[in-house]
Amino acid sequence: MQINNKISLYGKHLPKAGLTSLLLNKGAATHFITYESHFVGSAAITQIVKWSSVAVAGLGTYDAVSGATQITQIAPSSGSSTVPAKAGELLNLVYQITGAPHRPRSWEVSGQIPPGVTHLNTKNSNTDGLTGIPTSPGTYKVFVTAYKGSNLNGYSYTKTFTIEVTPGSEPPVISNHPLDTKVTSVNETTLEVEVTGENVEYQWYKGESGVTSAPVDGANDKFLKIGPLKEDSKYWVKISNDSGSVNSQTANVKVVDNYTSWAEQQFGLAAELNDPKEDNDGDGLTNEYEYLIGSSPVEQSLDSETEISIEDSLIKLSFMTKSAQGDGYAGLERIYSVEESNDISTNSWKAVPGYQNVVGNGQKISLSKAINDGKKYYRLKVNIREKS
Repeated sequence: MQINNKISLYGKHLPKAGLTSLLLNKGAATHFITYESHFVGSAAITQIVKWSSVAVAGLGTYDAVSGATQITQIAPSSGSSTVPAKAGELLNLVYQITGAPHRPRSWEVSGQIPPGVTHLNTKNSNTDGLTGIPTSPGTYKVFVTAYKGSNLNGYSYTKTFTIEVTPGSEPPVISNHPLDTKVTSVNETTLEVEVTGENVEYQWYKGESGVTSAPVDGANDKFLKIGPLKEDSKYWVKISNDSGSVNSQTANVKVVDNYTSWAEQQFGLAAELNDPKEDNDGDGLTNEYEYLIGSSPVEQSLDSETEISIEDSLIKLSFMTKSAQGDGYAGLERIYSVEESNDISTNSWKAVPGYQNVVGNGQKISLSKAINDGKKYYRLKVNIREKS
């Protein structure tokens, strides 16, 4: 009769459904104490466990038929003498005594308590437990004893539980980081990361490793397909599981065009138009030559800015440079070199000092040389190279 009165009293403050979720809650013991106080105000942990015991009895877990004294597991594996646990994951073992003529005033746990786990050590309560995060896998046998009196005195009852701690998941480890790569402005490329670990999740980001301000939408796989890009970019990936996370190194993606990507942007994918030896606009300049000097391959080009003259016993040469910019020139620069020869034979050309590998940026280049008795020939070499 006394017990029924208490059930009725506590039921006013804590519904059975609320207590069920409380007892099976996977949060730490201190967490559900805070949760409990939401219903019943400030209370000591011994009172919380005591109320939980009464609620369990009201839910039918109490052995009211035989009256035999026993200690039974409530969570995480109700009714079993084996307690499942994982290393690195929270364990909340809750057990209660039923059938006893008196409520225990003290509890004791002896034997092999797994490292990282502690005894709740409740007072004057039908319910007690162990809580913590096991750190080492193994089989641990513990002896749970309920005492009639305080300070482990008086009649007692002991139950043996076997705690089976299995290896938990390890934090992910990167075995191969995403690599730096090059791609043209019309193509795609794929970055890849290799990891070891269980139940891993991926999130790719744009920018330097560790900077999470620019997540890539939907990029939740070991592979990241990117492109076409118009400028150099950086990417990295964060890999996580329940045991931790790790950041990859930054992968630098450099956009560097070539004749093929330039021609595709000028003519599309028509193979007959993309041929570097073709002269599609009929101005006497092949497609490849137009690409090198920066003229249009679809409009006839006239070079009105290169001049050569003889003035006051001087040969004067001038030309305008062009920077390598626009479609098909990503990551490239145009360079100019002036050479001279006395007889224009193949091996007679020599570099004019001070006029070699000049990077074009729209500037005018002028050259003056004294006229000698012999013949003199000049030529201008234009090339495209990757930016240094």
